[in-house]
Amino acid sequence: MIQIKNSEEFFKLQSKLDKIPFTQSEAWYNMNIVQGKNIVFFVNSSDEVKIACWGVVNVVPLLKHQLLMIDGEAYNNDIKEVVIRTFFTFFKTSTYHGVEINSNNIYNIEYEVGIRRAGFKRPMLSFSCPLTIENDLQNSTERSRSWKRNVKIAEKAGLIFEQKSNIDSKTIKEFVNFFDEMANSKKLSYSMCFKEIEALINNKNIKLYTVATPSNETLAYRIIYIYKNYAYDIFASNSNKCRDYRGATYFILENIFSALAKSDIIYFDFGRIPPSDDENDRIYEFKNAARGKKIQYNGEWSFFKSFFIETLLAFYKKYKLKKHRY
Repeated sequence: MIQIKNSEEFFKLQSKLDKIPFTQSEAWYNMNIVQGKNIVFFVNSSDEVKIACWGVVNVVPLLKHQLLMIDGEAYNNDIKEVVIRTFFTFFKTSTYHGVEINSNNIYNIEYEVGIRRAGFKRPMLSFSCPLTIENDLQNSTERSRSWKRNVKIAEKAGLIFEQKSNIDSKTIKEFVNFFDEMANSKKLSYSMCFKEIEALINNKNIKLYTVATPSNETLAYRIIYIYKNYAYDIFASNSNKCRDYRGATYFILENIFSALAKSDIIYFDFGRIPPSDDENDRIYEFKNAARGKKIQYNGEWSFFKSFFIETLLAFYKKYKLKKHRY
């Protein structure tokens, strides 16, 4: 395990790996920097990079204990248990009082064996569903009848699809305004600001797509991250007016699939699904209508030196932050 001191060196080493989830991308890092996060970088070796990750350092109020939050990792497809175990064992003797990992890499038994042998366990409470839907864009998939019906309705309404190439401040402001409208209507607990979206979008691996009315009035945006042959759905931003145009959200995604396929992208990750018996299940139903393959991520793992801190953090997330438990 080596801690890298600067982002430029880290991302140069990281680029040698087969797959980089969007939560470990330089674009996502840029957004976190704008948010004022304290970020640290790690690789297994600078000579032969097999796994790399960056994480956010948080401090427990009053106690002043440092906690490290890692949102995914980048590693080669043929990663072995011994590499995972050696890499994460470092944190047992580090200055961090706790380490939380939320891995959005496809489930790998080598990963689970390695991280368990490194001393990590599943968290007390889980606040992130480790499931997603992956669509193979190079092989035709029969969408659900409701998906196809909604796409046809949008096409008959004359809606316009576009990939934005020249993104100006007006576009970013509109994205943020649409997101606020969507957050209010869906009662989301978070929002976006101009500088965050600007930092995220200003990266070659980020693409911005829109759907508009026949009179070219924008209805919604979609931000997609692309690395090699893999694409991730990151953010949707739908205006209130978008709801007046049935099928608009299906239409933009169907066209995104086609555009990505033409660019030789093979896989599209919908960025988690929350199947449940409450209102969140509507998100699952919508994404599942694309008829992709349901897959499991490595998910959440944690290591704490103090049972008290671990318990305190779990209750803080549940009752103070009011996070949804999965």
